[in-house]
Amino acid sequence: MLREIGAALLLSCSACGSPGMSGETGDASGSTTTSTGSTTTGGTSEAPTTSSSTTEAGSETGQPPGNLLLSDKFLNIAHRGGGLLRPEETLPAFEHALAVGADVLEFDVHASSDGVLVAMHDATVDRTTDGTGAIKAQTLDELRALDAGYRFTPDGGQTFPYRGMGLQIPTLDEILEQFPDSYYLIEIKQTDPPIVDGLLAALEQHAALERVVVASGDLETIMAVRAAAPEVFTSLSTPEVLDLYLKVGSPEYVAPARFVHSPWDLTSAELVTFAHELGLKVHPWTVNEEDRMVDLIGRGVDGIMTDDPALLATVAP
Repeated sequence: MLREIGAALLLSCSACGSPGMSGETGDASGSTTTSTGSTTTGGTSEAPTTSSSTTEAGSETGQPPGNLLLSDKFLNIAHRGGGLLRPEETLPAFEHALAVGADVLEFDVHASSDGVLVAMHDATVDRTTDGTGAIKAQTLDELRALDAGYRFTPDGGQTFPYRGMGLQIPTLDEILEQFPDSYYLIEIKQTDPPIVDGLLAALEQHAALERVVVASGDLETIMAVRAAAPEVFTSLSTPEVLDLYLKVGSPEYVAPARFVHSPWDLTSAELVTFAHELGLKVHPWTVNEEDRMVDLIGRGVDGIMTDDPALLATVAP
């Protein structure tokens, strides 16, 4: 069973690279403080024992009352900013996603060679722009010279409506400035060199620490986030998701974070029920078909990550 679940997670990661599902496993040793505000020792922590600890925003988390991330509202999470509808992880994508009903903007971060954090899913620019090469090997000026809408096609390659429109790879600062009241799910994709400190500094500068869930598939990276900013929400890393799958129903399981981001096909009703008993929020990825959305909503998930936030808005409760 362990091998089957691990293989399914790795296949899902490589296929879609969604939040919390990419990166290497790390060493869980040491003590830190988790995003729940509890103490972690040797990779375990004291999780909230009732669902009220998440729904009563501000009572135990230091978060302000009314925090959308902790609310009972079903969340429409625009994966890559709604990458089926606009060039993924660009400012027009985020703007459009919010306009059609997204509650949370999801994107990934890497750093340029001169240390500026930018939004892009892949480690290279090849798939989405007219350029080639690794992000971390190029300066911000070199990255900004690329056409971020070059390869977007809504019709299987018949047309490329955003080519030559001046779309650029956005910086993290630009996103936070343009959407100052939005909620975010940000995955740290780059692990070498590490970018945790830069991400947290930008979130603090833009007063966004209370409006974000930080994700990483890499255990060492997500533990670094929890150690540096225990007040910031995090999701389970890849090995932590695997551990959760193996311990569904176990009274001994202790959750290291408040948010579970899992592949849609592994998000069973039993998993959702168990997570809710622990006060956790479950947001499966990446769901672009209406029947799957309806099925997962029926299982009781708290939100869905989708490349098509407009479609999800028509079926969300």
